[in-house]
Amino acid sequence: MNIRYKLSLQFALIAAGILLLFSIIIYSLSEYHRQQEFFFRLETRALTTARLLITVKEVDSTLLKIIDKNSVRSLFEEQLAVFDEKNRLIYSNLDASALSGLFSSDLIENTRQIGQLNTRLGKNEGVGLRYEDDQLGEFIVLVTAEDRYGWDHMKALKRVLLQGFIIGLLVIVFAGLVFAGQVLAPINKLNEEIGLITAGNLNRRIPEGNGRDELAILASNFNQMLTRLESAFDVQRQFVSNASHELRTPLTALTSQIQLFLGKERSPEAYQSVLHSLYEDTQKLIALSNGLLILAQTSLEKQRLLFRPVRVDEALLNAQNDLVKAHPNYLFSIEYVQLPEEESLLHVNGNETLLRTAFTNLMENGCKFSSSHSVKIHISFAPEAVNIAFVDDGIGIPVAEQEHVFRPFYRASNAQNQTQGNGIGLALSRRIIELHDGTLSVYSRPGKGSTFRVHLPL
Repeated sequence: MNIRYKLSLQFALIAAGILLLFSIIIYSLSEYHRQQEFFFRLETRALTTARLLITVKEVDSTLLKIIDKNSVRSLFEEQLAVFDEKNRLIYSNLDASALSGLFSSDLIENTRQIGQLNTRLGKNEGVGLRYEDDQLGEFIVLVTAEDRYGWDHMKALKRVLLQGFIIGLLVIVFAGLVFAGQVLAPINKLNEEIGLITAGNLNRRIPEGNGRDELAILASNFNQMLTRLESAFDVQRQFVSNASHELRTPLTALTSQIQLFLGKERSPEAYQSVLHSLYEDTQKLIALSNGLLILAQTSLEKQRLLFRPVRVDEALLNAQNDLVKAHPNYLFSIEYVQLPEEESLLHVNGNETLLRTAFTNLMENGCKFSSSHSVKIHISFAPEAVNIAFVDDGIGIPVAEQEHVFRPFYRASNAQNQTQGNGIGLALSRRIIELHDGTLSVYSRPGKGSTFRVHLPL
C-alpha cells in the first residue's frame, strides 16, 4: 500500500471515529431530552388528575374516567392510579382486572418516601408522585404510558444519523484520496527531480517552491547537500588528477633512468651513482605515497581515529628529533612564551602520530624555504588553548596565494623553482589540526619570511 492510500485510510478512520462519536453524542442527548420531556408530561398528567379528583369536589371517579378517555392530551397506553395514605386505590382509569399487579406496593412506598419517582415499567415509562392536601391528607399518584411519538422520533433520528454516517464516510474517503494526492504531489515531483540527479550532473538543483513550508526546507537542505557533494567530487577529481600527475613524474624519471642504465655496460662507479639516484627517487615516491595515505586517513570521521591526551611540547620535540636525524643541517629553537603551572594544561586530546606529522611538515616547510634552514617555534598557553607559531626567514608567500597553499599539490609561484616537494605537506597539516578542532593560519610577506600559527583547544 502506497503512502497515498495509507494517508487516505488513516484520515478516513480518524474522521469516521469523530463522526461516530458525534452521532452517539447526538443520539444520547436526544434520548435524554425525550425521556425528560416525557417524564414532565407524565408528571403534569398526574398533577392534573390529582387536582381534579381531590381538590374539585364536583368531579367524581366516573366523570374523571370519562374525561380521561376523551381528552386530546391522553397518552398512548396510559395507565393511571391514585392511592390514599393507606395505599387504598381511590381512582384508576383501568378496570380492576387490568390494574391488578401493575403497581406494586414497593413502588407506592418508594414514591411516598422520595416524593417523586421516575421509573420504567416494561415498555412504558412512569412517574410516581406524592400529592399532599391540607384537609384530605396524602395521596400517591402513579401514571405510566408509552412514548410512541418520542420513540418514532428517535428511530427516525437513528436512520438519519446512520445515513449521514455512511454518506459522510464516503465523502471523507473521496476527500481523503483527493487531499492525499494534493499533499503528495509536491513530494512526487520532488522524487522525480531527485531521480534525474546522477553523479554526472551534480550541478542540477531541485525547485524549492515558496521557500516557507517543510518541503521547501527539505529541497533547500537537499540542494545544500548536492552542493557539498559536488564540491567533494570536484576536490576528489582534482586530487586524483594531481596525485596521478605527481606520481607519474617520478615514475617516468625512474623508468627513463633504468632504460638508460640498461642500454650499455657501465663502470662500477657509474652503477653506484645511478643506484644512488634511483634510491633518492624511490624515497621521494615513498614519501609522496605516505603523505597521500595519511591525507586519506585524515579524511575519515573523527570518531574513527584514536584520540588520547598528548603533551604538546613532547610532540614538538619528537618531531624536531625526527627532522634532525634526516636533515642534520636543519636548526630549531623552541621558546615558551608562557608556561602553565599545572602539567595537565600541557596536554591536548588528540592523535599523537598525526600531530607529530603536522608539526614535522610545518617545521620542514620553514627550513626548506629558509636560507639558514632554521625555524623558530613559539609556544604560548591560554586558559583553554595552546598557540604554536612556526617562524622562518624564507622567501615568503605572495598575499594572493597565501590561502591557496593549504590546497593539496599547490605550490606558490615563487617556490616552484626553489626546492623540491610534493605539495601536500601544508594541506595535510591543516586537515590534521582541524581534526583536533583547531585552526592553522599563515601570515607572510614576500622576501621577509612566513609565520604559521596553530591554535589547539585544551
